[in-house]
Amino acid sequence: MKATADGATMIVHVRMFAGLRHLVGDRDIEMTLPAGATVGVLREQLIAEYPILEALMTTLVCAVGEEMQLPEHVLRDGDAVDVIPPIAGGAAIAE
Repeated sequence: MKATADGATMIVHVRMFAGLRHLVGDRDIEMTLPAGATVGVLREQLIAEYPILEALMTTLVCAVGEEMQLPEHVLRDGDAVDVIPPIAGGAAIAE
């Protein structure tokens, strides 16, 4: 993770849903990111820390404040980000 030029960072709280929590070993993750990081940066950091997510990342939805967000969405310190796998046919990734 790269910090900003002034070294400022922020903390975001990430919740993994469905089978994702089993892949990463926890439902709730606290991540330190550079201040002003985007959802895209968060996704990159998740892959760096949990390489098993790389193959799934393009299908995962990130929601901030219960609203789906694009990779360009700028996060704020203390944001809660939900990472949700796709649901098809009424089933999610196996629990």
